[in-house]
Amino acid sequence: MLREEPEPVASAQYSWGGEMTLVHTIVETLASATGRSPEELLHLHNAVDVDALESIFGPRGNGQLSPVTGEISFLVDDHEVVVKSHGRVLIRPAE
Repeated sequence: MLREEPEPVASAQYSWGGEMTLVHTIVETLASATGRSPEELLHLHNAVDVDALESIFGPRGNGQLSPVTGEISFLVDDHEVVVKSHGRVLIRPAE
């Protein structure tokens, strides 16, 4: 039986190689979900290595998108943050 995923309380679409950084997208989406200011969430680096996320999913040095597909999730306070390889960022309540 498949596990039922809780509905996201916030989501955003990140553009790999765009103007906004991945960490900024995650922090802004998490702030929207929690009602906290982005400055309060800058401890995100304690929960995940954002540079590693960008390295895994982001474009290669030649500008080609990564062939890696999937998602990586981690907990920040009482929320699950899901980053999908195509750039979708979801915030769900932690179970």
